[in-house]
Amino acid sequence: MLAVACSSSDETASTATTTAATATSAPTEAASGDDADQTLRVYSSEPQSLDPQRATDTVSLSVLGNMYAMLLRLDENQAVQPWLATEVPTIENGGISADGLVYTFKLRPGLMWSDGTPMVAQSFVDGAKRLFEPGSGNYYADFYRVLAANGANEAVEKALAEGKEGAELETLEQAVVDNLQVEAPDDTTVVYHLSRRSPVFLLLTTMWPLYPVRQDVIDAKGDAWTEAGNHISNGPFMLQEWKHNEDLTLVKNPNYFDAANVALTTIKFDMIEDSNVAFLAYQNGELDIVKLGPAELVQVRGDSALQEEFQNYAQLVTLGTYFNLSYEPFQDVRVRQALAGAINRDELTSVVLEGAALPAYSWVPPGMPGHDDSAGMQYKDATAAAQQLMTDAGYSDTKKLPLTILLSSSSTSVLIAAWLKEQWESNLPVEVTLDQRETATYFAERNAGNYQVTTGGWGADYPDPQNWLPLFKSGGGLNSGNFSDADYDALIAQADEELDNAKRLELYKQAQVRLLDQMPFAPMYYRSRQILVKPWVKGLLPSSMEHDVPGDPFFDRVRISGRK
Repeated sequence: MLAVACSSSDETASTATTTAATATSAPTEAASGDDADQTLRVYSSEPQSLDPQRATDTVSLSVLGNMYAMLLRLDENQAVQPWLATEVPTIENGGISADGLVYTFKLRPGLMWSDGTPMVAQSFVDGAKRLFEPGSGNYYADFYRVLAANGANEAVEKALAEGKEGAELETLEQAVVDNLQVEAPDDTTVVYHLSRRSPVFLLLTTMWPLYPVRQDVIDAKGDAWTEAGNHISNGPFMLQEWKHNEDLTLVKNPNYFDAANVALTTIKFDMIEDSNVAFLAYQNGELDIVKLGPAELVQVRGDSALQEEFQNYAQLVTLGTYFNLSYEPFQDVRVRQALAGAINRDELTSVVLEGAALPAYSWVPPGMPGHDDSAGMQYKDATAAAQQLMTDAGYSDTKKLPLTILLSSSSTSVLIAAWLKEQWESNLPVEVTLDQRETATYFAERNAGNYQVTTGGWGADYPDPQNWLPLFKSGGGLNSGNFSDADYDALIAQADEELDNAKRLELYKQAQVRLLDQMPFAPMYYRSRQILVKPWVKGLLPSSMEHDVPGDPFFDRVRISGRK
């Protein structure tokens, strides 16, 4: 299953006072002898985009996160630390205005792009404007509507909630670009103006939608600017080669400000869709890290040598099924509730997934602020209730509901979709068709809302429920299933602006209860990750908020020592 993919409040301010000196990676040992080949070999699927203002999938983010550096970053404890900024802004150090509406970042001196060109603050302004360009198709823009644009962002939010599209919406979106109050008063200062106070804005400045860009390269190369030979970045690594649907190679960026502390010289991404193929490549010494699917996990349990290379850790990821309310049967809440209640999540996690996950009933996962153990429990052991709901909705053995599940071609997605088909057809009067697509097409169709039911989920971009619950707001770019509920929207709007953390979490809790009652998404399991890592990979930091490749947020801290 593929995930779409993470302040001025007291919650974050207590972790946001570290100076830039503490944010650099720990010094690495110089490579010599057998350690001279500092190449990390991993696998992934084909990235959908290496444009930071267009990328939304976890595969692309694994690559981009190593090609770019941002103002701030989250450390392994999910605390905000400075990266390109000299310090984390606070009210005390003058980086946040007293009214909480202006955030000022000072850049480290001497920053450069990968081609050696000096990097200036205007690059951040250019990146922010690109995020809001008409037709960009990046639903992550919704997270940044808090940026002031003389009311234009609020106008876009209203238009989206009303279902407007086409030329009228594009005119409103262009007004955001034209009026966006992000500025660079000089080459080393970036200033973001907000239209309202936000308890999570510092977290938002750790993310890729605000990455700086080389606008001159984009203007010169057009859509080809993301290809090898054209792409200019500013992070620990840079793009050397991209053979589409085969492999992608990053190499160390010598102009990265902390290059002296980056040991890896190369990261090689092989494009492999099937976890069993990747497992064989790992066993043959062709990969240094591999994710395990259920079948591979069984093999590892029976191999004492592989168990020594095994790691298991939780992730802030919830996976399940989305229902598209544009299709008439799914406009009936009883149908959605029945489909959510007619599956045995314990069987899924313990048998199908070989114990590699936890049953999920709520949207916000364990370990995330705002998780509620009691949320969604009405769908546990609810087969009888689900059958009655389908009867009430007018379905029976002589009038079955036909439905189609859109799924990706990953081996785990195929396994789970087949199980889901069996569960629903055994327990309810439904007939299920599986529509399997290769990964790129799956994401395109899902994001466009071209499905009845689809598998997938969400992984945390930053550790706050504000990254989760607003996804289902009316008209939101991430709300491809067209769920709309006025009571839910009101709770989200109130929570998004609440600065008292306890009150804010309570409002999100109420919103989640409402969401699970209306059921536009049926949670099925919370993902944990099972991986194998070769013993010569040193310094790998698996993270609950990594993207597609294990440890990808911190590859700048990895080194190879003693490769066989």
